Amino acid sequence: MPGKRHYALIAVALFAIEVAIALRWIGGEFIRGSVGDVLAVMFVYAVLRAITPWSMPKTALLAVAIGFAVEAAQYVHLAERLGFAKGSVMYVLLGNTFSVMDLLMYTVGGVLAWALDRRFG
Repeated sequence: MPGKRHYALIAVALFAIEVAIALRWIGGEFIRGSVGDVLAVMFVYAVLRAITPWSMPKTALLAVAIGFAVEAAQYVHLAERLGFAKGSVMYVLLGNTFSVMDLLMYTVGGVLAWALDRRFG
């Protein structure tokens, strides 16, 4: 899709930052626990903008909803229930610790992605 390439590049950059955070190459607990959640939703937003024709508001809402769904999966310990080993890729992606603060960070990420897209997109 012409004109969508910059969203894919942003997604790749955000993914690289998220990997660096997950591997603890950058940041401490605050970065990993809060900034990482903000960036995760921004990553989902960028991916969705790269591959869909959806509006900014719809994309932001869906990105936040995906974050909330992941958090709900953590609330019920889905990774454990599915038998993923601690430290496995799927276990790390799903996580296993519910936090209301994460929901706030996902919301911040969605609002920030939308605002930046409106300003610079």
